[in-house]
Amino acid sequence: MLNSITVLTVLTIVSPVFAEERAPELKRFQGHWQVVELVENGKVIPKQAIREWLPSGGRAEIVDNAIIFKSPHDEKKSVKVFSVDATKYPKGIEISTKERKDSWGIYRFDEGRLVICLSDPEEAKPPTDFSAKPDSKRMLMVLKAVDEKPQTNAKSTPPLPMPKQAGQILADAEVSKLLIGTWKLKDSAGILYVMLNSNGTFSTVREYQQLRLFHKSFVQSPVSSGNWSVKKGALTIHVTTSVQRRRVNQLISFTVRSISERDLIFVDQLGILGSAAKVR
Repeated sequence: MLNSITVLTVLTIVSPVFAEERAPELKRFQGHWQVVELVENGKVIPKQAIREWLPSGGRAEIVDNAIIFKSPHDEKKSVKVFSVDATKYPKGIEISTKERKDSWGIYRFDEGRLVICLSDPEEAKPPTDFSAKPDSKRMLMVLKAVDEKPQTNAKSTPPLPMPKQAGQILADAEVSKLLIGTWKLKDSAGILYVMLNSNGTFSTVREYQQLRLFHKSFVQSPVSSGNWSVKKGALTIHVTTSVQRRRVNQLISFTVRSISERDLIFVDQLGILGSAAKVR
């Protein structure tokens, strides 16, 4: 586990960025940040998938000229350092590890948000504009400052309701309410995200793992969209658009066996038991 001494050591060894003329600019970076928009090489990453896409879950803390990432899965911390050049237009930024220059690019502060466009020095020149078009080998991020102060005198969060037991009759209105959101499920083709909207529409995206800029990450491609409804405990989706033509205008039903705020257990049309986890 990384401690403050380690962080300070990294800052001292790697880069004396806090020169007097740069300190005012770096002060704007200090604090906790959350990635709220992400585009990589032309792929717009859905907001609900950013947590899975980035190793840190899209969150980072900036202390002096260090970016501290913490994995949402195992709490393990890692550090990268950065330097800025506010004399350029657009303003320049470089991010490094002990081993190499990790990325270079440009940044700007826009109505309280931090916009950064980066590329890998081994693959592309520094960006000159804030875009990440297909084949540009760029990543465009929009970050929002978040408050990480511990909550005092906060009311305890009530426990989530227990899942309905298999075989119990569920009210359609209750099932519909719990289904609204984004569900992640694994099937024979990989990972599928299913977005069920409150207006009765749905969309799905398929996730593929690739070696991307800075880290191994995932590519998401739209698969299908249409409408959904619940009747007698069964979720029925009507596919109106799909990358697979034979799927268009099909009705596909799933029997809901158990559902909670976090988990869904269902039986598909072939009688196969499946499960999904709500990610948003």
